[in-house]
Amino acid sequence: METQSSCFRLNQVGYAAGLPVHVAILTEAPVRLLDASGTILGTIRADLTFDEASGDRVALMELGILPEGTYRLETDEESRSFTVKDHPWREVTNALIKGLYFQRCGCALYKEHAGPYVHAACHTADSADWENPSVRRSVTGGWHDAGDYGKYVAPGAVTVTHLIYTWKLFPDGCSDELNIPESGNSLPDILNEARYELEWLLKVQREDGAFHHKLTKAHFAGFIMPEEDREQEYLMPVSHCATGSACACLALASRVWKAYDPAFASLMLEASQKAWVWMQGNPDFVPFKNPEGVRTGQYGDRTDRDERFWAACELYAATGEPRYRETAEALFAEGLNLTAFGWADVAGLGALCCLFDLKEQAGEILFTKLKEGFLRRTEFALALSRQSGYGTALRPEWYGWGSILPIMSGAMAMILNALLTGREDMRDAALNQLHYALGLNALGTCFVTGFGEKSVMHPHHRPSGADGIDAPVPGLISGGPNKVFPYPATREKLGSDTPPAKYYLDETPSADTNEIAIYWNSPAIFVAACFNAMTLHQN
Repeated sequence: METQSSCFRLNQVGYAAGLPVHVAILTEAPVRLLDASGTILGTIRADLTFDEASGDRVALMELGILPEGTYRLETDEESRSFTVKDHPWREVTNALIKGLYFQRCGCALYKEHAGPYVHAACHTADSADWENPSVRRSVTGGWHDAGDYGKYVAPGAVTVTHLIYTWKLFPDGCSDELNIPESGNSLPDILNEARYELEWLLKVQREDGAFHHKLTKAHFAGFIMPEEDREQEYLMPVSHCATGSACACLALASRVWKAYDPAFASLMLEASQKAWVWMQGNPDFVPFKNPEGVRTGQYGDRTDRDERFWAACELYAATGEPRYRETAEALFAEGLNLTAFGWADVAGLGALCCLFDLKEQAGEILFTKLKEGFLRRTEFALALSRQSGYGTALRPEWYGWGSILPIMSGAMAMILNALLTGREDMRDAALNQLHYALGLNALGTCFVTGFGEKSVMHPHHRPSGADGIDAPVPGLISGGPNKVFPYPATREKLGSDTPPAKYYLDETPSADTNEIAIYWNSPAIFVAACFNAMTLHQN
């Protein structure tokens, strides 16, 4: 295994035969490109420019479309090899999906499915209602949200939505069996994994239709295995954003499961419609804030307009009832960020529903006008990618907590543009965001555990830190550099002069730069599955 060279940054998992190969070069010395036999295929002289985000003088170079094989970049002093394969991203796509299996709560993970990363059943005791602790009920299941053991409704709903649309748009790229307990039934495993969270979402709905914001302890657990975390769990108060996101997700899922399990589909649609009734009856947005004494993730938001828009779109697709379309049209007219796909700003998921599920059925406003706005907005992500020395679609000042999310969100937007228009420049810029995640970045680090020559080894992830195994749980993507609000300990180590794209510590305590999260895995799944499917279709 080669050590990281200072002259080259590249996708450490490999490149695809049939798609352009991009590498970053940080030297003005002549660089030779050689094939496996040692034949020089060409000499590159990079015209370096200053990259503000990294502080590097760097050039992103396209080497063209190369046949399958092993290649080497070399100067007189350094060299680096890379591979071109027919299907280079199949394994990492599968691992990112199965990474969610390792986040399952309420069940044991057994060796036959989890390999060495086993643990006993966790968080199986009844949960208490925070506002009335004498009320207790079983709310087991779902995914641990991130490096902690909390479970949060809006992030979970968005994660499931990413999985479902990944399967709907790129089924060939994400339908392998993954060796999870449900493997071999009638559903692809990406949907089996989504159902594990969907069943939990149904449990956290209140009788009046509202959804509890989260299920957590009062404080984060220490770095212990999940089955050792036995303090009381609480259903925290309901929130508009949790209810809106769950409403949308369940309406979407009901359409998919209608063909597989009509009873389950009907249950989800009924829950979605109940949530909508609550939202309509409670029009005044109230931002969620942690109750006094609670110190777990807040996941607050400034508005629920985007959640209402998304929910209206999904319910219109599920029912065809004009009232949902009318609500979505009114919210669209007020202005929304149509290319945002994270947990906080979800209007892009409503746009995705209109453009790829409803299509012309959405009508003039929600298809034609929305499409115009969406395509116009995606130009911004493309411009950011072109301005970056590494091709990364992120402004220097936006390297905040979980910077991998806006990078993958930008990739999703450009992929959708390419699907709508056939533009190869959008496709290639989106591909560079996958390259970023897999090593073509200022740190030369592959941010997906278990992959690459220089991979994340110490994520802020309690099972990885407490299981006694040197290698972390595989298939988890790190949040990455964060200079916007790093921890004091991180500032002390990195100082003020470290550039934003290098403001990162591969250390377990560094939740600010090295935590994992289900809703960071899921957009990466969307991007990886897209390009995995593309390579399969080329053969």
